[in-house]
Amino acid sequence: MEESASKLHRRWIKIKAIVYLPLKAEKAKQLNLPLKLPVLAEDLALIADQDRIPLDVIVRGLEAEYPVSKDPYYRSYLVYFYYEKVKTALNMDDLETANDYVERAGKIEKDYRYDFFKGLIYVKKQEYELAEICLRSCVSRNPNFSLAHYELGNILRAKKEFEDAIEEYQKAFELDQKFLLPIVRIGDCYFEMGEVRIACDFYQVAAQKDPNFHLAHARLGVACNMLQKYDRAERALKRALELNSEDFESAFNLTHTLSRLGKHFEVLQIFRRLLEKNLQDPVLLNECALCLRRLGFYEEAKVQIDRASELSNDAFILYNKALLTLFVNKREGIELLKKVPEQFQNKAFELIDFLNSWKGPLQFSRCIEELVFKIKKCIVRGELDLQRLTFVLPQNERTNLVREGFLPMQDEQIDDASWMKFLLAVAVSSSEDPVQMEKNVTKAVVAFCPSGIMLAAAIALIRLLMHAKVHGGFDLESYVNNVVFDLQEYHWEFARKVSQIHDETFSLDDVENKTFSSASELFLMLLQVLSVNPTVEDLTVMKDENLKCLCKNVLEVMGCTTDNRS
Repeated sequence: MEESASKLHRRWIKIKAIVYLPLKAEKAKQLNLPLKLPVLAEDLALIADQDRIPLDVIVRGLEAEYPVSKDPYYRSYLVYFYYEKVKTALNMDDLETANDYVERAGKIEKDYRYDFFKGLIYVKKQEYELAEICLRSCVSRNPNFSLAHYELGNILRAKKEFEDAIEEYQKAFELDQKFLLPIVRIGDCYFEMGEVRIACDFYQVAAQKDPNFHLAHARLGVACNMLQKYDRAERALKRALELNSEDFESAFNLTHTLSRLGKHFEVLQIFRRLLEKNLQDPVLLNECALCLRRLGFYEEAKVQIDRASELSNDAFILYNKALLTLFVNKREGIELLKKVPEQFQNKAFELIDFLNSWKGPLQFSRCIEELVFKIKKCIVRGELDLQRLTFVLPQNERTNLVREGFLPMQDEQIDDASWMKFLLAVAVSSSEDPVQMEKNVTKAVVAFCPSGIMLAAAIALIRLLMHAKVHGGFDLESYVNNVVFDLQEYHWEFARKVSQIHDETFSLDDVENKTFSSASELFLMLLQVLSVNPTVEDLTVMKDENLKCLCKNVLEVMGCTTDNRS
């Protein structure tokens, strides 16, 4: 009798008290709960004064209720909330817990959801063959389950089975046209297939359907960058960052876009923001250093590239360290160039040979003689003194700021031919050393006419003078091949026009009565004039004085005397 009572006691203590919590129909529907929610009495304290009922409380109550009642009504809710627990566990990458609740649900009822979540678990485990089997079983059981078609498409895309993946994504979108991720993933398939224009169209569709869809704008920006449609890329990536200011990848991609558009100060601002949170990223430090070099901030560029080289032995970073060191300490830079990794040795030794063989200063024509005389007085131990230089230039708001020691850090929309003679004079005045020539011209542009197109035109002019000096003549194809890659980093559209200059037919008669207001067009015409090997007499008929002066000076550098100076 005592033994029987003991068994009864053990059975009794396993019974848990259940309270049926009545819910209003509207709230029950909103939370997908039964009208009478079973809750363990011991859990009541957990839901007092709470707007939402914790998931664990719901599951424990249903687990206690269903074995007693075997009511199909509560069974459907229990299975549903088991899968809610699976979702929560998957989001936390807790695969063991996820699988436990999938199997609990499967013991009650194995429907399409069982296959679906087993498939997701296999995906997380990177067991893609098993994942594909489960997801194919899922869509065969429920062909109208949009999310399963989408996940199956992801697996097929990972396997590079792009056509089959696109078909699954299309089914997913057709079944739920508010679900826009499949459109983006179709774009990703075409992107990986090399069909970037088609990919761009799909990203655009997704972005138009939902202007707040961050991923669509981010991917559109990447595709437009690939297509060299930088204006569109800028709009897309800036929109992506408006929607998610912490999107590092879009911010980094935007620096590439803006650099190609010549917005280098804006690029620098982005790099500085990114480095506040990613100071140990060598790639970021390297790209920031190159941006600083383009803007003439050589000392700061060296600091950033030194940090990058401390964090990484990447060959490109080590080559850039040697290159940027040249602008701060020429001797040390040359020593570093001698030690660059093998894949950069040819470039490094060519540069060393060029620097060692340079015989400056450059000869110049009378048309810039007065300017050169004034500018040389502004050069102290090779360095251009910008504050002194303001007294050479016409007085305006910007020169006044520079004279007072301020350098406005913003991009301007300047493409002015009148600056080219001045920049030519700065280059000639600094031509004892080609490194110093680039430094001083860059600083002059950034101080007084800071735009990407002016930087590009100035760099193109410097390289033209170097080409003419080294070769004693001008070869258009050789010059273009050597300079275009560098120009792309300053202003893509200008570089593109330089690269296509040899495709245009030209004769000196075409330029006789023309004048040029933009620096970029003036420089392009300079290249065309030089390509036909003009004589000094040919230049006399030119109407544009800036073009005539530039041509004369290039001929002087080549050794063709154009005029005599006292």
